[in-house]
Order: sequence, then C-alpha cells, then structure tokens
Amino acid sequence: MVRGIRTFSQDKELVEIRRREIVRFASKIFIRSGYQSTGMREIARSFGKSTGSLYHYVGSKEDILYLILEFVITDEKEYLAEIRASIVGLNPTEALKKAIDIYAKKYNEYADMHIFVNHVIVMLSKEERRVMLNASERVTNFFLELIQNGIDQGVFQTSNPKMVAWNIVIIGGGWVNRRWFWKNTYTLDEYIEQQTESIIKMLNITETRSETSLTQIN
Repeated sequence: MVRGIRTFSQDKELVEIRRREIVRFASKIFIRSGYQSTGMREIARSFGKSTGSLYHYVGSKEDILYLILEFVITDEKEYLAEIRASIVGLNPTEALKKAIDIYAKKYNEYADMHIFVNHVIVMLSKEERRVMLNASERVTNFFLELIQNGIDQGVFQTSNPKMVAWNIVIIGGGWVNRRWFWKNTYTLDEYIEQQTESIIKMLNITETRSETSLTQIN
C-alpha cells in the first residue's frame, strides 16, 4: 500500500511521533464507538488536541485508517527482525520459546490496533486485505521456519508443522482479544508460559545431541 498523506509540518520526525500518537488514540476510539460512527472531533478530543491540530498531521479519518494498517505492517516487520536477532545461537527449543515470548508481548503492546484491524478487514479493499493477510502469513512462515529447523535437527516431531506454526500465531490474538477473560486467571507472562508449554507438547520434544545445536535461520 502506497498512499501520500498530507501534512503541514516539515519536521518529518515530529510528524512520525504525532501520527503514532494519533493512531494509538484513534484505535481505542474506533473500537469503542465504531469506525463509521467516529468523527475527527472525537479523535482530537481523545488526543487532547484541537481538530485543527489533528488536521495538521493527517487529512482525513481515512488517512488514520491507512496509518493504522501501515503501522501494524511495520511493527510486524520490526518485531520479526528483533526476534531473529534475539535467537541467534540458541538451540531449536530455546529459540522457539524466546520467539513466542517476544511475539506475544509485541502483539499485546499494540493490542488496540490489532483488534481494530481485525474488525475492519472486511471493509478494506481487495488489495488492502491482501497486504494485511500477507503480513499474517509472514509471521506464520517465520514460526514454520523455526519449527522446520527443529525437525531437521531431530529435536521436534510433528506431522503438521504449519498447523503448529498457526497455533503459535493465534497465541497473540488469543490474549489480545480475550484479555478481559485471561486477566482473571493469568498475567501475560503466565499466559505465554502456559501456551508455550502446549506448543512444546505438540512438537514431542526429544532429548538428543541436536538440542545443543545452534539455530540458523537466515
């Protein structure tokens, strides 16, 4: 998706900061009141700014929707890069545990945006839906790589690695979309630990010399 968004500021760094703030506040409002029912004035009030100040950084409510979509895609690329860097040198089991932990916490960090995107994906254009679904598929494929690496080293055993990878992806959404329920039972760390244990059981972890091998994911 490539779209030019009007701004009256020449300070690119400030524009980026303000737009990140705008999409955070707008996501909460959209979830509470609905995208169609929310106006720029309400977004500006939640942002603690005047409507004129809001229009200084975006041109319309549609621009904010686009920025939310772009932010979710950018965040996904950034946390995958962070995970790759964090698991270098770890054996397959520890690499997978570390990856799940970072992924679930990053997903939760921008929970409102993810919830909103899930709500509005049906109203997006065919191209926009394709871009968002591709982003989700990249995450699934990343975990599939980790699982396949463990299988190749003789550490993991599963007849359906893609299904296990998809179950990992669901962990992030499972907490975010049902936090009101899970928070009565678990902290986020406890939730991740419990879900990770379930994934490990699916993979029938074997204790072999391969467990000491380093994870190599390019």
